[in-house]
Amino acid sequence: MKSDRYLDEFVESMREVMEEHDLQKGCTWPNTPDHILIDNLFEEIKEFETKDDPDRELLDIANSCYILWAKRKKRNGRQKTF
Repeated sequence: MKSDRYLDEFVESMREVMEEHDLQKGCTWPNTPDHILIDNLFEEIKEFETKDDPDRELLDIANSCYILWAKRKKRNGRQKTF
């Protein structure tokens, strides 16, 4: 697959936002129940519609999706990355 600079930039931005959140709040997501993470995802979607920085909110939405995806991978014993 040819490298996509927008995808690369998006992933790097996701990492930066996640690291920023981890510094502020700690890395709590591995122990957070899925239903709370799903509620958080829907809250991020609402914020996308109402806040002044939709690009940042899209990163928060993507990170919320990633967290749910990663928890499922770990729970199912499949830690393969793509």
